[in-house]
Amino acid sequence: MRAILDRDWKPRRFALGLALLAALGATRAAAAVREAQIGLSTSQAFVGEAVQLQVQVLSDKKEDLPWPKVEGLEPFTVTRNVSYSSSSNITVVNGAVSRNEQFITDFLYTLTPLKSGTFTLGPIRYDHKDFHKDLGNAVLTVTKSESGLSTRSSVSKGRAFVGEQVLFTLRIVPKEGVQSISLPQNLQKLIGQKVFFQQLDKEIAPHTATVDGRETRVFDIRIALFPLIAGPVSLEGIPVEYRQVRRNPGSQGQSMMEAFEDAFFGGGGGRVVTLTAVAAPLRMEALPLPPGAPAGFTGSVGNYSLSARLDKNTAAAGDAVTLTIRIRGNGQPKSITRPVLPPLPYFEVYEPEESAETVVEGASLWTTKTFKYVLIPSREGVQTLQGISFPYFDPQRRSYLTAGAPALTLKVTPGKAGSGGGFIAQREISELGSDIRYLKQLPSEDALLRDDADLPYHHAGFYGLVLLPPLALAGAFALRRRRDRLRSDTAYSRRTQAASKLRKRLKAARAAQAAGQGREFYRALSESLLAFAGDKLNQEFRGLTHPEALVRLERRGAAAETAEAYDALMQRCDFVLFAGIAPSGEEMQRDLEAGEKLLGRLDKELA
Repeated sequence: MRAILDRDWKPRRFALGLALLAALGATRAAAAVREAQIGLSTSQAFVGEAVQLQVQVLSDKKEDLPWPKVEGLEPFTVTRNVSYSSSSNITVVNGAVSRNEQFITDFLYTLTPLKSGTFTLGPIRYDHKDFHKDLGNAVLTVTKSESGLSTRSSVSKGRAFVGEQVLFTLRIVPKEGVQSISLPQNLQKLIGQKVFFQQLDKEIAPHTATVDGRETRVFDIRIALFPLIAGPVSLEGIPVEYRQVRRNPGSQGQSMMEAFEDAFFGGGGGRVVTLTAVAAPLRMEALPLPPGAPAGFTGSVGNYSLSARLDKNTAAAGDAVTLTIRIRGNGQPKSITRPVLPPLPYFEVYEPEESAETVVEGASLWTTKTFKYVLIPSREGVQTLQGISFPYFDPQRRSYLTAGAPALTLKVTPGKAGSGGGFIAQREISELGSDIRYLKQLPSEDALLRDDADLPYHHAGFYGLVLLPPLALAGAFALRRRRDRLRSDTAYSRRTQAASKLRKRLKAARAAQAAGQGREFYRALSESLLAFAGDKLNQEFRGLTHPEALVRLERRGAAAETAEAYDALMQRCDFVLFAGIAPSGEEMQRDLEAGEKLLGRLDKELA
């Protein structure tokens, strides 16, 4: 009976332990949030003045917490942001040291009133797992006042092709008392993922222009836009933040700080306020590119030119020659990829060194990308390089064109080691019996040969030495054929070398991560994703829109979830690169692990 009880008790004890661990885990998860509270930066504001509503949540561990529920935000333009911090307290009681650490998540709502009146923000409530708390309401009184500036936004084209450059201009006309003007840092969120953009002017400087028939001081903000996806494109109104000296609604009940500001600005009830004016939203249409794109087209739309040159006109066989190719255009900068090289059967061609430069000329963004190839000629004589080209789409002519360079000529002389070749003439064989002289005469007993069993051909190593030359010749022949195929068959070369190139690119990403260089890390990770997919499929993925890339991956055998993961990670890379955020080390490590897993799946599915 005791044995039976023991046998029944062990599984029950194991189940009880699991239940206890689950209960402890549930208790910790339920106690993650300790407290929540709200704060409003001011209770009085002007129409257009930015006000911040802060909901602060304290928790005992760092995690992505949900946003609070806030009602009554309809009369405001709302932008959201979140920040994280932590604090710890160390206490000593009766010699026992205890440490209490808490994590702070600040949910920030930037509210810009659209009209005057008294508004109630709330009810405000925070819920997370077993934590539920009503945080009450906040009351904001908004006074009507004229805006300190006016904005006028426009685009150079209402209809443009995918990848074509469009100039977006935001003109700001400030009024008296405006001290400074600044744009929001999260322009990528406002403009959206359907458009690639780059601001043309690094500094916002005033100049004089004619507005409504009179000369006035204005600020012009110019942004180059490149639609990425065909269809309607909505450009939300860009909020412009500015600081202005304003008159207070009334001087009674002023605080000490407000009284100081009144005295500083002349005693007339003035104060410096931070306001926000929102430009009118715009809409444009992105047209799809027509069919019939030539081979090698990577999505470059605009005007392009190509130049090529060799660093020398004469070289010896086996000596290195540098081929420099420059492509210049006003399309999307990322769409400029490697040019199309002609077949070069008598050259060894190495991976190019790439560099890019982007400049503003007038009201356009121009990109010049340079490719430097190292060529090693293997055959003497006059070698001609022709057919170096770069296909693009001209939106003015509405047709596909090819930018090319004139033919290049290289005179290849014999190498230093002597490449004259030829065969040595065979000498006639003559009888030499009369020329043989004996060096020493051995006694008859020593003239016998040794035992035949000790001869070399009785050993296995002898046959290994005999087979070694033909095997080495066969290996050299196979290696030569593989090298020739790598030079002549671009698709085979890219597929074969995809893994080795990927290791180099991921090594660069890890180095950037270790150095804390977030933008360089995501640039290397994005290049790894683009180049690996292009090498496996022998298709350029640079310059493709995300839907086009997904279609190509799925057509060649990638699973739907793999294509979705590829799209999500590419969007993450583009967001970090173009939104100007600073990712943490944990985020970079997480994205690197996700990228390595994704590339491993692509390697299997695209094989």
